[in-house]
Amino acid sequence: MLDFIPDNFQSILIIVVLAVLFLAVMANNKRNQSKLRDRRKRNFKTDYFKLKNEREKESNS
Repeated sequence: MLDFIPDNFQSILIIVVLAVLFLAVMANNKRNQSKLRDRRKRNFKTDYFKLKNEREKESNS
């Protein structure tokens, strides 16, 4: 498959590509975990009442 690249360079290239893919997966996993934590912290009830109160203040103004 990679016959045009020398053998010693092929192994280095494969290791580098695998390392880059591993880092990309780790970064994506970290981002997904932070989003999940933010979702767990949200509370529908309090957000709903905050929004409701803001709308009432705007309509009263």
